[in-house]
Amino acid sequence: MRESYCGLCDDCQLGNPGFLETVSRLKGFLDQVRANVWLHCFPGQEGFSLPEFRKGLEWFLAHTECPGCRNGRGLDDCPIRRCAQGRQLDHCYQCPDLEPCEKYELLLVQFPDVKVNLRRRQLKFKAREYHRKLEGKKK
Repeated sequence: MRESYCGLCDDCQLGNPGFLETVSRLKGFLDQVRANVWLHCFPGQEGFSLPEFRKGLEWFLAHTECPGCRNGRGLDDCPIRRCAQGRQLDHCYQCPDLEPCEKYELLLVQFPDVKVNLRRRQLKFKAREYHRKLEGKKK
């Protein structure tokens, strides 16, 4: 199971059956049609390397399972990962300092909703904890 501290793995398309089917179909199409005959129509900067493109498609098909950074993959020096491990958190949404956290600045450039999604999970987490306390008081 893919798991990360920051929550990016929740939306990861790597291993998604629909994504892999699309990649496989595209690769099959390129294998059947000699797509490189189109490249001469777009000389210079508009062209691309068809072998590199195929290599990219093959990479996706060969790397369908990523366990995420909580399970051994990812960058060892990721500041988010190091912080969560140092605080002994399973996920960043459990952190009381999530709102002002600046470790997400690099991720926000590519994934602008990552922190919003974490805050949403944090609110759900806090609500569950509150309801557990209420149930404990009833008994």
